[in-house]
Amino acid sequence: MRTNGTANRASSISWNANSAHPERGGTAPTRMSLLIYPYGEDLLAHAAERCLRQAAAQLPDLSRVVLLVSDGQATTALRTQIGARAQTLGHGALLGLHITTLPDWIQNGSAETHPPLSNPARHLVLVEALRQHNGLFGEDDPWRVADSLLELFDELTLHNVHIPATEQALAARLAKGYGIQGASPATLSREAHIVHRLWMAWQEQTAALQRPDPWAHYRDKLQQQLAPRDDEPYYILVGLQAQTPAEHAWVSARLHTGRAEWLVHGSPAAERTLADRALDELLTVVTPHDMSGDRSRCAFLDSVYPRDAADLRTRARQLADSTQPAAGQLCSVAADSAEQEARIIELQVRRWLLGGKQRIGVVTEDRRLARRVRALLERADIVLQDAGGWALSTTSAAACVERWLQSVEEDFAHQPLLDFLKSALACPEAERSAHLASVYRLEHDIIQHENIARGLERYRRQIEYRRARLQWPPQFVEPLHALLDRLTTAARPLQRLLDRSHPARAYLAALRDSLTHLGVWTTLDSDAAGQRILALWEELDAAAQGTPLPLSWREFRIWFGRALEDKTFRPSLAPGPVHLLTLEQSQSLHFDALVCGACDREHLPGKDRVSAFFNAGVRRELGLPTWEQHLDERRYQFRHLLECAPQVLLTWRREEQGEPILPSPWLEALETLHQLAYGHSLEDAELKTLVISEQCSVNPADAAPLPVPPTLPRPRLPADLLPTTISASSHQHLIDCPYRYFAADGLQLSPADEVRERLQKSDYGERVHRCLEAFHGDVERLPGPFTHPFSTATRASAIELLQHIAQAVFARDLEDNFQHRGWLKRWLALIPDYIDWQIEHAASWTVQQVEVQKERKLVDELTLKGRLDRIDSNGQDTAIIDYKTGHIPTQADIDAGEAVQLPIYALLSEKAVAQVEYLQLDKQPIRSAGGLSGEGLSELRDSVANRLDTLQQGLASGQPLPAWGDPDSCRYCPMEGVCRRAAWEK
Repeated sequence: MRTNGTANRASSISWNANSAHPERGGTAPTRMSLLIYPYGEDLLAHAAERCLRQAAAQLPDLSRVVLLVSDGQATTALRTQIGARAQTLGHGALLGLHITTLPDWIQNGSAETHPPLSNPARHLVLVEALRQHNGLFGEDDPWRVADSLLELFDELTLHNVHIPATEQALAARLAKGYGIQGASPATLSREAHIVHRLWMAWQEQTAALQRPDPWAHYRDKLQQQLAPRDDEPYYILVGLQAQTPAEHAWVSARLHTGRAEWLVHGSPAAERTLADRALDELLTVVTPHDMSGDRSRCAFLDSVYPRDAADLRTRARQLADSTQPAAGQLCSVAADSAEQEARIIELQVRRWLLGGKQRIGVVTEDRRLARRVRALLERADIVLQDAGGWALSTTSAAACVERWLQSVEEDFAHQPLLDFLKSALACPEAERSAHLASVYRLEHDIIQHENIARGLERYRRQIEYRRARLQWPPQFVEPLHALLDRLTTAARPLQRLLDRSHPARAYLAALRDSLTHLGVWTTLDSDAAGQRILALWEELDAAAQGTPLPLSWREFRIWFGRALEDKTFRPSLAPGPVHLLTLEQSQSLHFDALVCGACDREHLPGKDRVSAFFNAGVRRELGLPTWEQHLDERRYQFRHLLECAPQVLLTWRREEQGEPILPSPWLEALETLHQLAYGHSLEDAELKTLVISEQCSVNPADAAPLPVPPTLPRPRLPADLLPTTISASSHQHLIDCPYRYFAADGLQLSPADEVRERLQKSDYGERVHRCLEAFHGDVERLPGPFTHPFSTATRASAIELLQHIAQAVFARDLEDNFQHRGWLKRWLALIPDYIDWQIEHAASWTVQQVEVQKERKLVDELTLKGRLDRIDSNGQDTAIIDYKTGHIPTQADIDAGEAVQLPIYALLSEKAVAQVEYLQLDKQPIRSAGGLSGEGLSELRDSVANRLDTLQQGLASGQPLPAWGDPDSCRYCPMEGVCRRAAWEK
């Protein structure tokens, strides 16, 4: 971890550009060691010029000059600048050019005898130390505590903070920082105790491993290389950097001997502002030289952040008399939403590109905004270079590994399992077609259709059940079993480690073996992000080798997940005109035009990070960086942004999810002063108007004509799609809404099945039907049927059997979710009432058949099909019963022929039906809840048959099928997204 700050560093170093050269003796001539350029100057161009001037005698050999930049993003631009200037001097190729950051230069400067600990190794070492002192933090998560401690230890190390030898001495120093006089309170003593003990334990642990902390290792290397060597190159530092005492001392030694120079942005000595405070300590120990350059915007911008106490109106009057408005070069837009802000940025970038701008910067600290801008620009076919990249954990390769681990730990729950199996990395490319075919059958036929939520063995049982029930052929069954066998074998190494604690290397070895058996290890090697994961595995394995700390499965997952979060994945960047950067990455860069997005208080300047240890006073006392110093650096970086391009746009949004957003105080100061001084705002009203104009939207070159406004659909069903079978439910669709019949029964559209982890009312009804089928009939693998007469004497045994059947039917649901016992309990409570109804009903009727599939040929080759829940007989007449656990039509709808289920069931029977009825099974009392009988049933049955014949003839002749738009019919219609009632019913 690299930390920012400049506290207490001047006291440990002495910088003077006019100091004597110790190796020469005497006094050296004055040399410009610190060059301060106006904020509007291209610092990289000046660095390139000075680099070539320094190496003029050795060109094209630049091996004697090293350019140290503040951020690696400047490397490519600086290399381009040097190459272009060398071309004008007649040198087409350059040798030995070194452009790097100071940490990279120092770390690569010598061979390693004891390489430093990696970040994953540091977490293991510190968690081990925390376990040895587990009384310090009670029940707190040691991994979370380790994060806070590592952050603190890094700062203590980098800033050379001396921790006293005793806890009492540390407590006294902390009390001074807190401003406490007298005896220290218990909480302060505890804080001193925790920090002191763990700091000492950390030092002992790293010393025992003979593997230094990486930042201690970096600090020590700086100190070892402090004295310049005779064969060292000449250093040119570009931009504000060298933030720790050890870095300052190293740079000071080179400046002191005339072997380095430093180029920074800043204001002239007589015009220093708040934005220059980040340079204050540097300017007190180094003799600066103010370089000339373009200061056309400096007067206004310097007045925005003054050091004097002049009030806003006084400054505004002074500006109005002496300077020109900044509007045109500097403007702002307040968006109404986050989406509009992204579109404003994208639109302005496109305008600049059309205007001939070659290098455009988009700077923002809001990664959500950055991702949205990137998507919009890519939609417009604009190549964008995202310097920030994204966490390795968000890549598809990491998702593949993560979903596999979730599958193993969650008993192969369908969601992570299917996500893994559908990943492009789950199998070799040559086997992908056959693999996806098996995955499709597993998902749709087993998981969705049979509602199996998890469990490899349950998936297997259902495959065999479908083989027996549906006569699945071997070409269906064998690939599915092969897929499940592969998953079972691959999961075995990991499943052995789920219950107890094991060394981290055991988990890593099991993960490698598991992914190797799946073939994923090989496919990861062919993917850019996958290669980063394999490299991370090597790093984790090396870290675990030195620290055999036993971890639970949960702890391993935390450790592995944090490692994926910490690593950044940056795909190879194609050359493009637009650069997406953070504020820190934008240092020293220069653009043709620039947008600074998310100029709100949350992101600019941002919020102080709350540390688990020490307040600002203590940090100041110890010499650690404070929020104020971090704020100075960010203000300095923002001040550079305002002049790093001829045109700069600042954007922010007024609200986020209904909550008001406040603009950045730095932006408020800009706009307020400009309004007071010049009488008009920096707001770009034209851009705000353009962004809501359809003419400025990105459209395909061959855009199709706009669709006509939707109207009430009245489609005709083609003859080749006319159904040859009809059921009670499809006929009901035709009566309720002809368009639903068109979509659901004619086009065969249906919403995708969903695996329901919790039973719904319809699932409950299916279970009740299954129970009664086994009770009155004979169902394989279920108890039943009840073979005795129904009477008060057999009531108890009937109740007992039906309850036993219910337990068996609901057993699988209880495996999935113990909360399903509520549905079982609901049915068990109704069983006695059902038996009482059955005993009364059995006095006149006897059950003949249950769950009977029936079909009957009608006119024009139309076949009527249906399933009758139950057929009863009294020796002469037939009765049909339909079980209902949900909505039951009213008797008025039944009599009017609007609810057609009962008349259809009467049509399906070969024998004359005396009565058909609904039996309500949803609540007590169990009773008949609507029905037809006698002459009324016969008349309605024949009327429904005649209407069905008429409707079928109309369909065959091309009669339209309109959408009624009836609220009652539409309320639960699954075809609402197809007919789009909300669009045409206005």
